[in-house]
Amino acid sequence: MALVNQNVPNVDFKYLNVTTNATNSKATILDYKTTYCVGDTITVQVEMYNHMGHKKTYGGDFLRARIFSPNLGAGVSGNIRDFNNGTYNVYFTLFWEGQVKISILLMHPSEGVSTLWKSRNLGYKYIVYTGKFINKGKEVHTECGFTLDTKGEKCEYMDKKYGESFYCVRPPGVACEAFISLKSGKSPYTYLTDVQKELFTRSNFGAEIPKQFENFEVFKCSNFKFFNNHGIGWHKSYFGYDLRNHIYIQWKKHGHPFVTQSFFSMKDHAYITNEIDRLGGGANTIIVISVGQHFRPFPLDLFIRRVLNIRKAIENLFLRSPETKVIIKSENTREMNNDVERFSDFHGYIQYLLVKDIFRGLNVGVVDAWDMTTACGSRVVHPPEIVVKNQINLFLSHIC
Repeated sequence: MALVNQNVPNVDFKYLNVTTNATNSKATILDYKTTYCVGDTITVQVEMYNHMGHKKTYGGDFLRARIFSPNLGAGVSGNIRDFNNGTYNVYFTLFWEGQVKISILLMHPSEGVSTLWKSRNLGYKYIVYTGKFINKGKEVHTECGFTLDTKGEKCEYMDKKYGESFYCVRPPGVACEAFISLKSGKSPYTYLTDVQKELFTRSNFGAEIPKQFENFEVFKCSNFKFFNNHGIGWHKSYFGYDLRNHIYIQWKKHGHPFVTQSFFSMKDHAYITNEIDRLGGGANTIIVISVGQHFRPFPLDLFIRRVLNIRKAIENLFLRSPETKVIIKSENTREMNNDVERFSDFHGYIQYLLVKDIFRGLNVGVVDAWDMTTACGSRVVHPPEIVVKNQINLFLSHIC
């Protein structure tokens, strides 16, 4: 939490016109050349201005940058450096021959980033959970969650080994063991003021920053040798069998917080750590772990604790079976207009960086879904088929 606090801007504002405005900002290519070759690096400088046309004097804006070619179906995300004075450099490596287009979006101004960060960590009121209990053949519904504001009796569901806890208000005369299923929904609660909400209207985020240059061509220069690294009721458990090749595949959702408006069974509930602890492992065992999207509406300490616990479970797995292959799939980008306060990609980006940091040093493979969906300009929580296909190809490259 301290690490994130150091890197998230702490900005207060009273008026929208002092916040960053994409239309007034500009992007320029530094050290422009008449000819670019495959493998070259290009630097784009972005200067940010507010709604009054004044240059910003501090950083922290949440940008998304990519180069792409619609004709080739190619795309690469940019590496962004924040100079903390309203100026940013974006670095792109030119991987293909042909036309290149550049897109740099202001996803959230620094003021919006600060607002989202503060509001996220104020509590657990964005999502409400409803638990279903069966009492003598009849359904009884009650409130559940990570914290409950009630003086009544509560049922505690605790994973004692990893310290994970979840609660339900105990229905009168019903045993806690009668808890059978759970569903969730968005609450009308907001931590934002009316002025803060203006930052997250569609016109104020995900806006293109004007470019002071045109699209350009990249050439396969004869003196450059390019190395191609070839990087390229739904919540039930799923199984797949290939009897000929003796391959068995299982998909299973993670434990709390799982966010869905339809009831899902609690009888096969388990945290990822529990699932890992049950595995013997071995050279023929492959585990793929992906957590992120469902954690966005909750304070970040919940996510940090969960990922640290997963790392500990993997370390224990490697002690008993170092041959087991473990692959981490990062979360991906999603819609720009889908409840920014709860599900903004800013929340996802912070989690994405934390996952890379927490799993650093472990012998695990990575499917960088955030980079891939940024590069292709995907703006849906469930990416298009071509993106998923490339994720699968990258996954197979880790295990073959």
